[in-house]
Amino acid sequence: MINSFLFSIVLIGYLFFVIYCIATPLITLFRKEKACRSAFSGGALIFSEIIYTVIGPVIGFIRFDEFRPDIPFSKPHVLIIILMVITSSLSFWIAKLTVNTPNPVVRILISVGLLQGLVLCAITTIHFIPFIPNGIMFPVLGFELLSPLIAFVLLLREFYFFNRMEINLNELLPYRKELGFIPLPFQVMQLPGFTRALVYGALLVPFVALHVLLAYGCGQDIDALIKAFTHSHGFIFSLKN
Repeated sequence: MINSFLFSIVLIGYLFFVIYCIATPLITLFRKEKACRSAFSGGALIFSEIIYTVIGPVIGFIRFDEFRPDIPFSKPHVLIIILMVITSSLSFWIAKLTVNTPNPVVRILISVGLLQGLVLCAITTIHFIPFIPNGIMFPVLGFELLSPLIAFVLLLREFYFFNRMEINLNELLPYRKELGFIPLPFQVMQLPGFTRALVYGALLVPFVALHVLLAYGCGQDIDALIKAFTHSHGFIFSLKN
């Protein structure tokens, strides 16, 4: 009886934590204010970022094949997913550290990395739908199942605020008139937000291709990115159910 009561308390507390982790970034997006209005919210946000962009993925990949017969990613093809998660997570944390950098090349590369993370999180969240309730019901054994969903919200927030910064050409290129042209990276950063996002989307193709080639060089199939999902078992995109 006592154990059931304690489990219920922990479960309710964890559920509120999950809701808070999703709501806080969305509220800052709605307000268009990157900084949280309270120290508690700011601390909780950083804690959730560490949990769901670092710890969750690491634990998830360590034990992703321990709950058979259901397995989220095909073991022979999971390397490509690991590589993409690493670069996406690195892009997220580098974005936080270089939010004020005026270097357009750095900003473009980081933005493309964040966009890759957003796409991967969206696809993986859909893939995980049948087991997301398990991630809520079993906080210790399955919390990483919520990582793609919460990481998507966190990456979306970072992507938005990272791309709000305006580059001052007068400061960075004082001699642009003498040059007679503006370098392409600077032109990209001067584009309207939606158009710039389209450019990021176009750059995402070779960005992902580099991951595919790297995985291929490590012995993976050239279509390992697709097989990682379709050759899994029991999930949305699994061909084996």
